[in-house]
Amino acid sequence: MDNKTWEHTGKGQYVLKDIPYAGYMDGPQKYEKKGKRAPSFIAGFIAGIALVLIIYFAAFRFSNSLSMETQKKIGKLESTIDRYFMGEREAEAEADGIYKGIVSSLGDKYAQYYTIDELTRNREDSAGEFSGIGCTIALDQEVNVCYIASVMEGYSAAEAGLQEGDYFLEVDGEDATNWTAAEVASHVKGETGTTVELTMLRDTEELQFTVERVKVESKTVDFRMEDEEKKIGYIRIAEFDAITVSQFREAKESLEKDGMKAMILDLRSNPGGLVDSCADIGSQMLPKGIIAYSETKDGRRFEWSSDGKNEIDIPVVILVNQNTASAAEILTGAMKDYDKATVIGIKTYGKGIIQNTYSLGDGTAVEFTVGQYYLPNDETIHEIGIEPDIEVELDTEAYLKDGTDNQLDAALKELGK
Repeated sequence: MDNKTWEHTGKGQYVLKDIPYAGYMDGPQKYEKKGKRAPSFIAGFIAGIALVLIIYFAAFRFSNSLSMETQKKIGKLESTIDRYFMGEREAEAEADGIYKGIVSSLGDKYAQYYTIDELTRNREDSAGEFSGIGCTIALDQEVNVCYIASVMEGYSAAEAGLQEGDYFLEVDGEDATNWTAAEVASHVKGETGTTVELTMLRDTEELQFTVERVKVESKTVDFRMEDEEKKIGYIRIAEFDAITVSQFREAKESLEKDGMKAMILDLRSNPGGLVDSCADIGSQMLPKGIIAYSETKDGRRFEWSSDGKNEIDIPVVILVNQNTASAAEILTGAMKDYDKATVIGIKTYGKGIIQNTYSLGDGTAVEFTVGQYYLPNDETIHEIGIEPDIEVELDTEAYLKDGTDNQLDAALKELGK
């Protein structure tokens, strides 16, 4: 069994970590017995008794994890299905359903069980290359339905006409309204060259799309010189993957070479991702000190810090909205706490808890909440969010009509003072 954990620090993103020995073994234990060997009959007899006892106590322990009433009901359920169900029971699907049911019973809205396919595809996401349609998927916690957080230019999602904010109703004819972001992503991705049928909700209209799966190299950072005269640079981070750090560094260095005198950092609809990546990007702008720290229920603390060697010395505005979450809130909060940025937009989502993903040794994994994040000022953002310094709500009607972005205009105005 692989004694590792995939640390989940945002929505569908992982970093491989070692975890302590958890009481299981990779293979059979080996013993060396000194002295004379006992007769084979006695040895076999003793081994047999030991095996019976092991099986008995294991069964006793398992059976006591469920009430007698629950065990009887499971038996009745199975016998009813076997007697009346027209189809065939599928052992693997049945087992996955049991595992997912146990995890969902925790009452943790971020907890989930990952099948082999789901975990593999999430690891591909973090690495920055996969076969999909070219969009970022997030879960709207208020309605518990997944939506498109961002669409990547130049890929099939954009070419098919999918838009940011579209909700997933069906994927290949299956109801997707109760799926997690990982489950939606797992079904949307697939072999390059195949297609996926999507039923999406846009406002109140149901729309049908046939989208080809293509090889996607995650471009999580876009940049440009927004105002050539005043040298105001613009950098948008869609999410924090492993590849995001180098992409941000290249964007920032390119704008600096062009004479950037002020910067807009757009974190709107950024659902989060790897906190390590977020901290690495923060260290390219923040002074020496703590960027964020986490605490688990047993009091363990972990810190992310900046060495201050790359502290930014130009005015910065950060754009945020109601879907700016997790790692994106950490970066926003740290920049605000150190007075390195003015925050414009509307209050952020408010996700400041840690999910770790633990390998179960067979290619599957389980994820659940294990701790909470804190900003440099010791405040938490969980279920609170970050209030902007200047509140500006996006004029959606104007944006959809002709692309007018009043929040971006407000940032340009602030930096042009």
